[in-house]
Amino acid sequence: MSSESDLQITVVAWLQLVLPPGSVIHHSPNEGRHVVQYRVKQKRLGVRAGWPDLEIFVEKTWWRPEVRWSPIFIELKTQKGRVSPAQKAVQAELVEAGCHVQTCRSIDDVQQFLEELLNLGGQKNEG
Repeated sequence: MSSESDLQITVVAWLQLVLPPGSVIHHSPNEGRHVVQYRVKQKRLGVRAGWPDLEIFVEKTWWRPEVRWSPIFIELKTQKGRVSPAQKAVQAELVEAGCHVQTCRSIDDVQQFLEELLNLGGQKNEG
């Protein structure tokens, strides 16, 4: 992958293929350069610096029985990319709130993380 955007496009396409029906994937555009007024407005609207790249919601019946259901957040980085202090702080808050959070540097990392949480093979849990 040449950039985080390329990695994210590839990961999102893969997620759309492997996540169970009814799953929701969301990206909050929070990157790029903007004029100060835009940033101020976004902050007032609730945009947080350091928010993870992807939010994933999967119906409880697709989770591994031993894993607690909660939202899933993934921060994507290239092999050389660094997690910023704001990203570290937000990730810590999300973990404290009971969410599953991971920084991933490849599709393989994303797959490994999700397989720890979900039955990606199509096996729905009854109950």
